[in-house]
Amino acid sequence: MITTANTDTVADRERFDFWHEVICSAFVRLEAETLPSEQPFQAEISSTNLGVLALSRVHAQPHTVHRSPSLIRSEPRDEVLVSLQLSGVGVVIQDDRQAVLEAGDFALYDATRPYNLVMPDQFDMLVLQFDRQFLLERCPFPEPLTAVRMRSNGKVTAPVSSFLRSLEPFALREENAVSRQLATSALDLVGVALADHFGDAIVPGSSSTKHFLRACTYINAYADDPALDPARIASSIGVSLRYLHQLFRDHNTTVATYLMRRRLARCRDDLVSSQHRAKTITEIALGHGFKSPAHFSRCFAEAYGTTPSDARRTA
Repeated sequence: MITTANTDTVADRERFDFWHEVICSAFVRLEAETLPSEQPFQAEISSTNLGVLALSRVHAQPHTVHRSPSLIRSEPRDEVLVSLQLSGVGVVIQDDRQAVLEAGDFALYDATRPYNLVMPDQFDMLVLQFDRQFLLERCPFPEPLTAVRMRSNGKVTAPVSSFLRSLEPFALREENAVSRQLATSALDLVGVALADHFGDAIVPGSSSTKHFLRACTYINAYADDPALDPARIASSIGVSLRYLHQLFRDHNTTVATYLMRRRLARCRDDLVSSQHRAKTITEIALGHGFKSPAHFSRCFAEAYGTTPSDARRTA
């Protein structure tokens, strides 16, 4: 369901207080402050839930918001957000980093830690909000990537930015099976962009983490291939098989466990999506890398505490 709010329905002197409550309800609890402007404060928002994420389009006059430690303690939210600038300039500040976003740029920030957003001019912004776990499944080491500018003209980030912008007008019309599937694809692409952007310029000397993220990115890309194995992953990122296993041990997991989680998550998404209702459970399992329906059912039940058929039925 799409929800909208507009300050035009409120008296001038009450507009910003009204807007403050609107954005706290739409996103997370925030402190807010207006910035100098020649025009009366004006803002509007359209939001919808697409299964794995909430998508909002924001148009407003200059203002700032702050997620303070006290608000985090009073309303903890294990969520992350991605702001994509559509027009104007936006500044994302977190973890002693600052990302100045121009049209087409996007940046990640984490609601579990303090952050600031500064919009010095009238702006349009697209905001994706989702559980932190969905990000960790795709980019298991996101902390160094908050408040980092993902440029609209980057080799990897450009097509991701383009996809997110094309998602917005379609998704805000009405939620349906296609838009839910596009939302899952959007998270996959954000994870790829973040993992690709991780480099020596962000965390000097972090070659092991770079290799770990490259391995995760490769697994995300080829998880549906039943022939994918650790030897192929190690070869693809240019490390030894022994080193690959050590990378995952250092992050308290294994190659097999991470690969299994990605396959199961994709199967779960298909099971609860009406777009894939015509597919059998076996077809879904085989389509995402499982070789045996029985093995898939056992793994699914262990991971989610329910059978694939029950997950589909309750959805």
